[in-house]
Amino acid sequence: MNSSFNKKIVAITAGDPEGIGPEIIEKSLEKLNPDCPVLVVGKREYFKKDLFNKVTCPEDIEKNGLYILEPEISEEDPSFSFVKEATGFALEGKISGIVTAPINKEKWIRSGNLYMGHTDYFIKTTGVKEWSMFFWSGDIKTALYTTHIPLKDVFSRLNTEDLVRFCRFVHSELKRLTKKDFTVFVSGLNPHAGEGGNIGMEEIEIISPAVELLKKEFVISGPHPPDTVFLKARSIPDSVVISLYHDQGLIAFKLLKVNSGVNVTLGLPFVRTSPDHGTAYDISGKGIADPGSMIESIKLAIKFASLT
Repeated sequence: MNSSFNKKIVAITAGDPEGIGPEIIEKSLEKLNPDCPVLVVGKREYFKKDLFNKVTCPEDIEKNGLYILEPEISEEDPSFSFVKEATGFALEGKISGIVTAPINKEKWIRSGNLYMGHTDYFIKTTGVKEWSMFFWSGDIKTALYTTHIPLKDVFSRLNTEDLVRFCRFVHSELKRLTKKDFTVFVSGLNPHAGEGGNIGMEEIEIISPAVELLKKEFVISGPHPPDTVFLKARSIPDSVVISLYHDQGLIAFKLLKVNSGVNVTLGLPFVRTSPDHGTAYDISGKGIADPGSMIESIKLAIKFASLT
């Protein structure tokens, strides 16, 4: 580890111990040489190798290195206890970022907690009013205007005022985290971005007015045909696609970046990243899980923490 102590601690929650979380954490930390302390919140027994120094609180950390903190399991699902512990440290200013290994949402629900997953927990616990599910990779980045709602409900959610607010928020958050101005590409909703109103009027009546209102604030264009918008954005460094519904953005992103993409929650008072995949029970314990997305999640969390 580097000798210069970076006080911005990044925590990694161990996730569902029956999934691949512990394996990809271990593989990632063996390959990385982070220039800040990394604190795993989980149980040492989940890991095959002795990589960590044990601490009882973040204040025990006095130099760069790999640490583990074993919280008391107060929930039926241990992964929730890990997330709750790390979030408490973040809200107290003791750590700067959290990387979350995959959890099983059904287990969370069955165990009686009221949250539908990591993002829902972070949003409700921090009380933030504006937030976004954001997906990051080297050449593809997308923010989801709507997330886990039925496709039929997207049309009623889409309006010019909210789209203006959302695009402005995403651009502001990216600038805060990266210290760069991003080029924003707004996707259309209908095939061919409505084909001049022949395949829907949302582009003309809602999306175009939002884009025009924002052109004086930052570089933004659209609505672009959904089937080509990612091709255009990939050719422009530091660009982001505003996807209007979940699968519009994530089909393209996961097809190309399933082993290297990172899920980021914008709007939180601390950095939060996560691998762009699930628990992968079918390969858990076989030693074959690809740590690529976890590696990128840790690297991005450290990068963002150092800039904020």
